[in-house]
Amino acid sequence: MKQSSKKFPGVLRAWSGVVAASLLAGCGGSESLPSEEPTSAAQEQAQTGVAPILDSMDAIALDGELTSKTRSLIRAKLAQGQVHQQVPVVSDSGQALVLNDQGLNGDEQAGDGVFSAIGDVDFVTHRATQDRIREFQARNPQTPLTVATFDNRVRVSERALTPLSPDVFRPGVPIPIFPAGISHAVKPENSLIITHPNVVNDPTRTYDPCTNAGNPNGVWTFNHLMREMASSYVSPANLTEHWLRQWTVNQNINGWTVPARPAMTARILTPWPRSSGALELARSPFKLVAIVNRLDLGGSAGPSAYASGNAGELRFVFAAVERSSGACGVRPFLVIFEYGVPHASCDAVRTWAQGWLNLSAPSMILGSSAYNAALASLTQQVVVRNAAPRKPNGSAINQIRTNEEWLRYPWELREFHLMGSGPSVNRLQGQPTVLTPGDSHNNTTVLRDFINANTPAILANSYAAPPVYPTSSMPFLGAFPWISSPTDSYWRASGISVNDARHVFSRNTCNGCHGRETRTEFTHIDEYGALSPFLATGMASPSTAFWVQDPVVTSLSRPFYEIQMRNTNLDSVANQACLARAFDRPLLSAH
Repeated sequence: MKQSSKKFPGVLRAWSGVVAASLLAGCGGSESLPSEEPTSAAQEQAQTGVAPILDSMDAIALDGELTSKTRSLIRAKLAQGQVHQQVPVVSDSGQALVLNDQGLNGDEQAGDGVFSAIGDVDFVTHRATQDRIREFQARNPQTPLTVATFDNRVRVSERALTPLSPDVFRPGVPIPIFPAGISHAVKPENSLIITHPNVVNDPTRTYDPCTNAGNPNGVWTFNHLMREMASSYVSPANLTEHWLRQWTVNQNINGWTVPARPAMTARILTPWPRSSGALELARSPFKLVAIVNRLDLGGSAGPSAYASGNAGELRFVFAAVERSSGACGVRPFLVIFEYGVPHASCDAVRTWAQGWLNLSAPSMILGSSAYNAALASLTQQVVVRNAAPRKPNGSAINQIRTNEEWLRYPWELREFHLMGSGPSVNRLQGQPTVLTPGDSHNNTTVLRDFINANTPAILANSYAAPPVYPTSSMPFLGAFPWISSPTDSYWRASGISVNDARHVFSRNTCNGCHGRETRTEFTHIDEYGALSPFLATGMASPSTAFWVQDPVVTSLSRPFYEIQMRNTNLDSVANQACLARAFDRPLLSAH
């Protein structure tokens, strides 16, 4: 019953090989659903570290009626240069499928470059996607509707988004399936990076340590997050104090001595009110400055620095508050709670995305009581105890990260994981910073050798920065990246063969991302909730590029569209069926 596979319809040709480089784009383990034994396709991906990149896909209905679960022949072609034996996808009914080019299980001809399998297709949702495109065009007839594609945070194309003709939706006809995220359907200040005063100062959900205004037990407070993270073995106050006291003494992490920052005692721990010797979490010196939806860190295809799960991460950004000397105010000490969203199935992830997209609806007034209630219903799904039963303490937390210079110069970033279970080990422990070597490796032959030896993997976003590297006498992966100057904070070495590989490697590090590679001065969200130009440019106008001059090849400048990428991803995940997710590729990044 398979029709000729010589060429797919012309609409698919519009989607270049790089389109597969994701609508998804940023360290900890994910909470996912149990799976069967790994398929050979999954094993191939695990061995190569690279997921197949699709060029195009279509589906041919084999049943007589197009429904939400129509048995169909699903066909895909790979981007130019991709070599794979099999292509794992998820059908629109959630079934794990392996498309093959071996003449098996519905594939017409072995070796013809068309990967095929029989599976369920939700033509109702696919048709609704086309209707939605048509409606958006009708509302704005003078503004051409476009969709952008991205490769590792770089926009590689922006093309006209044209809906399929309704006539194509017939049994026996190849029906194209392609990404169709509508960027301008998303208000990023409502659905992605939320810093509005009426949210971060919500009197029923937040607490201001300076004025004592608000609810010290509110669901967006430092107090609430630490209490939900703790277990019966360790009290929330002890969990918090053990974590913070790691700054007061030298720490050994992956063979590096992380120097103490003793000002932690005088500036945070000593002024903190206590009850019977324990920290009063309800009076913690941390104020909420942002709530961030990082759905773009999700996706099941390919490696991910965060292993954040199919629905990405939910983040809360707090600033430390100085309450002494009568001049209470926020200080440059940011604490970021980064949770892996515990939704795994395609339907669950789509429902999660729809909840965030709904925050951008015209009826949703940012910071209103209705808006804040809807946002709280989303965040509580993730932060409450036992949201992720198979992770330590049942907490969905992936990691807590800090970025500060208040305790000591220079700016320093640290990372902490909730480790293990039981009375002896379920603590927040300092860990190496993912993808970021120890600072002393910068501008060395070790760094040069690593980047040159791994250039293809770096450019394909399929590498890891290992704890140790054979040519180095010192551990490779670091634990406390410093930023002494934002203009000098980037990774380089004489003799690196491909500067693009150097740039990708450097941008994926903590201090490269918070420094020169994104033209950022230390923070992407500061203690006042202000955004770096890297983010703020897109918040104001997602289609406006933020240009960054390469620090090594100064004749080269790169345009970034970070918010457009996140907008496009959110809209696509919220509105498209599962098969469209085969085009997604998670971003390998430390931030």
